[in-house]
Amino acid sequence: MPGGILLAILGVALASSGTPADEHLLAGARAFRDGRFAEALVEFRVAERLGSADAPAYAAASLVKLGRPEEAIEAFGGVDRPGRDALLDYYRALACHEARLYLCADRLLAAVAERAGPKVADQASRMRAGIAVALAAEPTREAIDWYHSRCREASTAGRVQLALANCREAAALAERRKDAYRRTEALLAVDRLERTRPGAQP
Repeated sequence: MPGGILLAILGVALASSGTPADEHLLAGARAFRDGRFAEALVEFRVAERLGSADAPAYAAASLVKLGRPEEAIEAFGGVDRPGRDALLDYYRALACHEARLYLCADRLLAAVAERAGPKVADQASRMRAGIAVALAAEPTREAIDWYHSRCREASTAGRVQLALANCREAAALAERRKDAYRRTEALLAVDRLERTRPGAQP
């Protein structure tokens, strides 16, 4: 997502408010535009603490730029379905891709390509083509085991969103095998994690 676009979106959205949280959002957007991603992250985190509902997603985009995709997945609040903003979904897809959650990335990129401007849509299409090549063969059992392991490690560490993303990837990869290797186990883990994540219904 070009930083200028982010700044323009925030500028329009916040032009009439001017609360302290909004001021930090705009400062973060300016830093993001200028490539100062660590500074942008600090500003977005301050805006989040001041009550901005939009700040976590912008902080997550900064984390992607800083090469911290797993933290970005958590900051986005999960990556299980597309959100309302195609540009932020592009960054969610990048976070998935960099965390080796390729089917997750592909799902988000498919939605991005339908809603984004030409430049981002073209980038999304090219990424999807690369993912298709990488996943052309039947997934190996070892690959699925790796995602189960990542899910378990994240769950043990209390990183529910990251655990969910890895278990969903394991389940989706299992569906691409004739023997559906460990698919039921992955789906049961997803169900358990869904019930423990913040905001889940009892």
